Amino acid sequence: MKILIVKHGALGDVVRTSYFAGPLRRKYGDALNLTWITAPGAVPLIRRNPHIDRILTSFDDVAGERFDIIYSLDDEEEIVAGVSRLACARIVGVYLDGQQVKYSQDSAAWFDMGLRSRFGKARADELKKRNSRTHGEIFAEMFAVAGAEAAFYGDSDLEASYRRWLGDRRPAVGLNPFAGGRWPSKELRAREIEALIRSLLAADGLLAEGGSVVLIGAGPDRDRNRALAATVADPRVRVADTDASPLHLAALVRGLDYMVSSDSLAMHLALAQGVPTVAFFAPTSAAEIDGFGRLAKVVSTSADYCSYAKDADNATITHDRLLRALALLQRHRSG
Repeated sequence: MKILIVKHGALGDVVRTSYFAGPLRRKYGDALNLTWITAPGAVPLIRRNPHIDRILTSFDDVAGERFDIIYSLDDEEEIVAGVSRLACARIVGVYLDGQQVKYSQDSAAWFDMGLRSRFGKARADELKKRNSRTHGEIFAEMFAVAGAEAAFYGDSDLEASYRRWLGDRRPAVGLNPFAGGRWPSKELRAREIEALIRSLLAADGLLAEGGSVVLIGAGPDRDRNRALAATVADPRVRVADTDASPLHLAALVRGLDYMVSSDSLAMHLALAQGVPTVAFFAPTSAAEIDGFGRLAKVVSTSADYCSYAKDADNATITHDRLLRALALLQRHRSG
């Protein structure tokens, strides 16, 4: 069985789509030859997955080949055009019909809620908000397997390095409060970030007897984290450096005891590696995120929740709610 998965981004979506490589391998056994075409920046996130036979970044690399199934999971026109040049018996997902971008009926549960929805944007947004099924449930049907299996195959040397950096300050609570500036409404409000950190460090807080808050974010977000750490001025607040690659972020995350995160790559990497996680949602869907028994969701109660608006109201994502969710995870872990 010769299968091609086409999934370029976003990086968190690449991670959660990779959860199906193992189930496909078990379904088809040694008969499976699994190729994945992705963006160069996503390659490190799946390079070590033992269930993927080839990882490529160009459609030219498979010119002249024929696949039994192509899972076409990106809806950008240039990627769909690349898929259209390939030979296959069947496409699951997005394809070109003449000059029109369409998607297969067996992928409609997902793409009906997206930018290419056959129903138009207004109806797609409504379906997204009403949806109660997780990404894993929907994609398990598309891949015709039993379910998603959270797994991540990282760099053991990097993981050891970050474990040494984290040291014995336990518990280590990762805090990924920002979203790169692209999605302001995905981020925690500044006063809530500071209040959350101070509450964790307080005499009656989770870190009263030891541990650390590890601030996570790359590029400009790391600069914001440095400023935040300077404001709090407590040696238990540390700023992580994971700018080098997504694998550095993954390695750091694996060593954490807990994660508090926006809907982001950091969240997906925590869930994939078994880290108990509190995630908060305002503009994006909480329902579609698979928790695998280790996720507490804090969801906006504002009217524009799940509107995918960059300025969605996130005022109801408060430090008190995040602390309660974290306490719930702590009790579950210790019990």
